[in-house]
Amino acid sequence: MRGRTVSIRTLMAGAMALIITAALLITGIVVNSFFTRAMTENTAESASEIITQVNNNLGYYISDIIDVSDYARNLSRITSKLSTEEITTRLEAIISSRDDLIRIVILDPDGHAIVSTDPSMDMPPEEITAQQWFVRAIDGEGDIFFTGPHPQDISSSPYSDYVISYSTVINYGDTEHETETAVLLIDLNFNAVSELLTGAHLASSGYIYIISNDGGIVYHPLQEMLDRGTFREDIGGVDEHVYGTFISEYGGRERLTIIQTVGQTRWRIVGVAFMDELMGSLAAFRYTLVALLVAAVVLAFLFSGLISSYITNPLRRLEASMRRVQDGDFSAPVPGGRSKEVASLSESYSVMIRRIEELMEEVRKTEAVKRQRELDALQAKINPHFLYNTLDSVVWMAETGNREGVVKMVTALANLFRISIAKGHDVITLKEELQHVRSYLEIQSMRYKDRFSFSIDLPESLEDAPTVKLIIQPIVENSIYHGIKYLQEEGRITITVSEESSRISIRIADNGVGMPQDVLSSLLDPGSSRSHLSDGNGIGLENINERLKLYYGDEYGLSIESELDAGTAVTITIPHLNPIQPVVVMRR
Repeated sequence: MRGRTVSIRTLMAGAMALIITAALLITGIVVNSFFTRAMTENTAESASEIITQVNNNLGYYISDIIDVSDYARNLSRITSKLSTEEITTRLEAIISSRDDLIRIVILDPDGHAIVSTDPSMDMPPEEITAQQWFVRAIDGEGDIFFTGPHPQDISSSPYSDYVISYSTVINYGDTEHETETAVLLIDLNFNAVSELLTGAHLASSGYIYIISNDGGIVYHPLQEMLDRGTFREDIGGVDEHVYGTFISEYGGRERLTIIQTVGQTRWRIVGVAFMDELMGSLAAFRYTLVALLVAAVVLAFLFSGLISSYITNPLRRLEASMRRVQDGDFSAPVPGGRSKEVASLSESYSVMIRRIEELMEEVRKTEAVKRQRELDALQAKINPHFLYNTLDSVVWMAETGNREGVVKMVTALANLFRISIAKGHDVITLKEELQHVRSYLEIQSMRYKDRFSFSIDLPESLEDAPTVKLIIQPIVENSIYHGIKYLQEEGRITITVSEESSRISIRIADNGVGMPQDVLSSLLDPGSSRSHLSDGNGIGLENINERLKLYYGDEYGLSIESELDAGTAVTITIPHLNPIQPVVVMRR
């Protein structure tokens, strides 16, 4: 039984509608995610800025109190000029000019008041020395302490509200009088700190409070509810995070908590904002986004039907035409029927596929050749036999005390290695390439005891011209081992660089034994047999020639001239490209 067939128009319309719907849904999810994250980050940043501002204001206020402390400390050091009554008068002037200061007292280590702006102090000295602010100051060895809030009842003053006590150890007296250790006490009206914190708003129900370094609450706007037990604060979560921003759920509501350290007080200021208030506009955004997505899906179904009709109508006409020519002879099958139009498309597609496969095969072969050439070049960088002989020569010179020769040969060998590696670069400057050759020739010249000489001529204008690295040294090596090595007289290698229009020519010539014409003609021919050559001579030249053609094109590469008993000259042709920066730092 045949399955139910569905028209292309229906399939296309359904597929397009589903794709567009899926794309819209994914877009909506991504947009909602990004918007939610951005809004959360912005909200946290805004709340953090508020807490930072409150913290700064609190820091300014504390610095102001410390300034008052420094003033009192300075007064206590000039007792030879000021009497106790005069010091008291000056401190009382400060108290009367400010609403936030309750009293300033200087006490001796036994709790007796030396200077006091509060004449009604009546707490026994033994009880004063037991007060937390007194003990912390005495044990703190000069540190400053803020203690509070706490009820201060050292006097019969009618003021009975909570205070914050600033206390520290000072020296009372100067060089003309006996100096003694004393405790400075400044009691602050707690309302001053409260106003700084209640003036900041974190949404409608957010709040800011302060805790001490031991986790005790210094100030909380809901202190009465905390005292009655009708409200509990998340002190444990604050202790876990110590500093920074985090989001947690506490008391059935998700909330943002910002924690900062208050300078010089060992307090931490904590801001609490509720996420449902901060993110109130997010719900409206989501409702709008859902409405837009629904509308877009409806439009997607409508437009997918129209577009599918527009696309499939030519196929319907083609189908009618295919039925009229269904007995035609086509070389390639076409799904859904046969027609000249579809056969032409199918044939073109088949030709295209075959051509692509041929091109890919050519690319694979080219890449394989290139990788092989690069491997050959890498393997040719360091000849183990050359390295062994060089090190053996270094040992011999060291044993004979030829220190200068050792230094010269090791330096040349180091430069040779440095340019061979060239930090992984395949292209270096001509100056660096020829420096590599110079180092190689210096080593060989010392090894062969000056059996040959060499010269290198590089115009200054071409020093920074780029070139594929390691293309000259193998040619020079061939000149030594297959040309000059067999001479009875002194050999000579000449390297000359010149510019010809848009090309650079590098000519390496020697006065060696040369080679016959049949050997010369086979050196750069990849298809030639080299069974008549020894020691791999010619493989390096073909390698260089292939590398140059791969990098620069078929019009560049090597050319060789040679004559028996007269010498050989190899010319390298490369394009003259824009100068580059040297890639190797040479050391002498």
